[in-house]
Amino acid sequence: MSILQEKTARYYFISLMCLIGFFFLWIFFLSWFHGKESQHLIFEKEQTMVSSLMEQGVDQSLIARALKDSAATREGVELLQQLGHTDSAPVVLFSSIDRSVHLFMGIAVVVTGIWALILLEMTVHFLRRRENLYQEAEGIITQFSDGNFEKHLPQNEIGSIYQLFAAVEELAVALRAQSENEQHMKAFLKDTISDISHQLKTPLAALHMYTEIISQEPDHMETVKRFTDKAMQSLERIEQLVQALLKVSRIDAGSIVFQKDKQSAANLVSGAMEDLSVRAQKEGKRIVIKGNPEEFFLCDGQWTREAVANLIKNALDHTENGGVVTISWESSPAMFRLAVADDGCGIAEEDIHHVFKRFYRSKRDCNRQGIGLGLSLAKSIVEGQGGILSVSSTPGEGAVFTILFFLTNS
Repeated sequence: MSILQEKTARYYFISLMCLIGFFFLWIFFLSWFHGKESQHLIFEKEQTMVSSLMEQGVDQSLIARALKDSAATREGVELLQQLGHTDSAPVVLFSSIDRSVHLFMGIAVVVTGIWALILLEMTVHFLRRRENLYQEAEGIITQFSDGNFEKHLPQNEIGSIYQLFAAVEELAVALRAQSENEQHMKAFLKDTISDISHQLKTPLAALHMYTEIISQEPDHMETVKRFTDKAMQSLERIEQLVQALLKVSRIDAGSIVFQKDKQSAANLVSGAMEDLSVRAQKEGKRIVIKGNPEEFFLCDGQWTREAVANLIKNALDHTENGGVVTISWESSPAMFRLAVADDGCGIAEEDIHHVFKRFYRSKRDCNRQGIGLGLSLAKSIVEGQGGILSVSSTPGEGAVFTILFFLTNS
């Protein structure tokens, strides 16, 4: 029985069974005692009757034969009826039997009362312990509802009530995780809004200034054209900023489901550098590809392509005229590795632990392109697929960003 798995209920049941066993023993003892008392009464009555007959001169053989007879005669029954000794006669008329009945009843009442008190005490003790357990659980559950999860429900025993406590505890853990997630999402939303507001201030202020200049110089076409181009650049910056922030926010919020399938490393890299090769040529830089063109690995092609493109763009941003950006890949039975290396200025030691933070810009990057979201987005994309994005650098000798995807049998 599952109810007996609980220690308190099991102890109560065992105690109850012991008490019932004692009660049956008492019934057996009482029956034996009643038999002995009845035997004593009969023997006492026989002694009185025999003594009276002997005093009246009745022959002993006749008395002995009368004691041995087991059948009653009609004359004998009629005589007893005349004397008032019948089954319907009140017990009080028979003093010895009346005394025996009162003795037997007194003992039975006392012992049964003791048994009832013990049973009552056992039940009260069991119910009191159960009530204390319920009150303790109620207090802890109330704390759960108030958001306090420091205490835990009793789960150190086996039984239905403790299984219920375990289920409530699991629910509390889920509510705690949900509460923490909600707090995280609120903080995340607050930070995102703050980041967007802060990052839009500069291009919006620039747009406002360019618009004022254009409105004040309507007859100077050269000025109008120059500041119109600047306004377009600011608009493009705003668009890039908003798009990048939306992508990062969606990934961090878990609303993006990456669809992993078999991808060609060569095709993925070619697609990632498609729009950047023209820029590299204009800036006098080279992009070098090293890797087996027949290599394949599992990833979300579209998102991984964007992550690699951001790494290439970052490398171009930090490479001077004549510099080289090298994209290489290789695989092993356990993982696929893709690296984007440059021979630019490298990353200072105090900056290397912050390069993946949103909008982080080194003091040395003040005059460089970018909005500070590319590396953060790349890291979110890679880690969202179960991969790892890391960086190593020697100041003055360039930097290497490495993507690792662990291979599976799927």
